[in-house]
Amino acid sequence: MDSIVVVEDEPQILELLTDILEMYGYRVLPFPNADLAWQHFQDRREAPQLLITDLNMPGEIDGVGLVERVHRKFPAVPIVVASGYHIDSDSLHIDRVFWLTKPFTVDQVSDTCQMLVPQP
Repeated sequence: MDSIVVVEDEPQILELLTDILEMYGYRVLPFPNADLAWQHFQDRREAPQLLITDLNMPGEIDGVGLVERVHRKFPAVPIVVASGYHIDSDSLHIDRVFWLTKPFTVDQVSDTCQMLVPQP
């Protein structure tokens, strides 16, 4: 799956992240919550290039749960946690999990993605 999955419950932030990444040539699959994103991952055998997720989201699964599940299914996939809320969770201190602190800039999003995923 040659794409970046973005999971964010704030519509404006989801749209902003999607626009930024598409501006840099990435294919983006946006989801408004972790439940829908996890349904997507369950139906796929191929890993995405990158997952960017918020932590605090409504639904049965929050960002921490999504990180844990995606890491178990696709351990090589880099995960960016884009949040202003930091928690001390073992699941967020695994290899391939990176932080993008809100509020972030366009350059920070771009630099993080270019570091983790080759630009198309």
